[in-house]
Amino acid sequence: MIARLTVLVFLLGLSFVLSQELLYEPYIVPRLATWNEVPYLLWVGTLAPEFAVCVAAALISRSTKEWLSFCFLGGLVITALQWVAGLLNQPGHIKAVEGSIVNFVLQYAILTVLLLITVGVMRLIRYSFRSRGTVS
Repeated sequence: MIARLTVLVFLLGLSFVLSQELLYEPYIVPRLATWNEVPYLLWVGTLAPEFAVCVAAALISRSTKEWLSFCFLGGLVITALQWVAGLLNQPGHIKAVEGSIVNFVLQYAILTVLLLITVGVMRLIRYSFRSRGTVS
């Protein structure tokens, strides 16, 4: 369980960093002045890796404890990566944490709820297909 959980959380963090670096920053950030200029396929391509990891977590996890742990740890990993990225983007002589612990906790809570909803819905879909085959 711990190995699966660790791999899934690592993949979520890796997919977040790669989609941010390869798609979001070079292609979406310059077009953010007007939302209409960002094609939907670009948004889908940016969010697809994280969604794929969530679907994998929903399908692979064997217990409720495992997928709940994935959601809480995944939210923490993404929030921590964004915090570190914010520190790395600032010049050395004015390095400071933007915002407060309240912002960090709020972002963590929002990300965790989004992961819980996504993985929870996938688990419900998985169970509906599983129980559908056994009911006569």
